[in-house]
Amino acid sequence: ARAHSAGEFRDLWEAQKGCCALCGKAMPQGRWATPHATVWKKTRPTFDHIRPRAKGGGDDRANLQLAHARCNRRKGDAWTG
Repeated sequence: ARAHSAGEFRDLWEAQKGCCALCGKAMPQGRWATPHATVWKKTRPTFDHIRPRAKGGGDDRANLQLAHARCNRRKGDAWTG
């Protein structure tokens, strides 16, 4: 797994208008946009592989989207492709 850049994050954030790709709800832009660290841990934006790496997906930009940490965990390695 490679580290994703701040530029990739920014591009995805702008393309998705700050919303989770999985549930469609707004994501906090930073830790201090949430009332408590526990809320941040669940709602923070994370990189999600559209086609999971476990199922042959790569780390390229076309296979990445941003999702809440809890939504990404719930999705796991599911893929409908």
